[in-house]
Amino acid sequence: MNKSSPSTRTGTVLILLILTGLGLLDNLFFLLTCLLTIGIFAALVVRKTYVTVWRCKEILIFFILTGVSLLLTKDGRFLAPPLITKMLSMWLWVVLWINWVGFERILSTFERLGIPSILIHIIAFTARFLPILSERSRMMFAAQASRGSKSGIHPLQLRNLAWGIGCLLLTSFEQAENVERAMKSRGFSGTFPILVEDTVVVPYGSLIFLFIFTGIVWFGVF
Repeated sequence: MNKSSPSTRTGTVLILLILTGLGLLDNLFFLLTCLLTIGIFAALVVRKTYVTVWRCKEILIFFILTGVSLLLTKDGRFLAPPLITKMLSMWLWVVLWINWVGFERILSTFERLGIPSILIHIIAFTARFLPILSERSRMMFAAQASRGSKSGIHPLQLRNLAWGIGCLLLTSFEQAENVERAMKSRGFSGTFPILVEDTVVVPYGSLIFLFIFTGIVWFGVF
């Protein structure tokens, strides 16, 4: 089974509506239904999704640890199931979207939707800095270990980890903006050759699925 990627304005808007709806959805039944739908669609159409999920299994571990930490509190026992299901659904949907459409094609569609070019460039450059961020994170953990940081999972370590990841992301955004300015000062026209998209046939099958799935998500929201 194979569906053409919805790399159109309508398809991108529908995918963003689904992602927004998942973020607003609090009903556990609808969240589980959406998660099951995304999982089945990924298994039948975009099989590369599970390959990416396996490569990023640290994120799954983070979700599990977050759920376990919430279950330790009285209020968290009620909040943990919908919150973890929502986080997992949104993350799996983003992974499916990138594998289904392609990162460059997504940026190209954003460009045609009128998103400011500087924002698109920052996203593109930040994605190319991910290997550098991974290396810097390993250096950060090594520096913490050399200063006597204890191994294991405890609140102080998680707090330091969140602070370090936030600093790395802010640094990557600043670096991406500096690279974009440097390229423009050297004659960069503002358009990536890889983002120039050829004419494609309207993916009616994919759009029908997205329309139905959008209806399911927003029916659960309201």
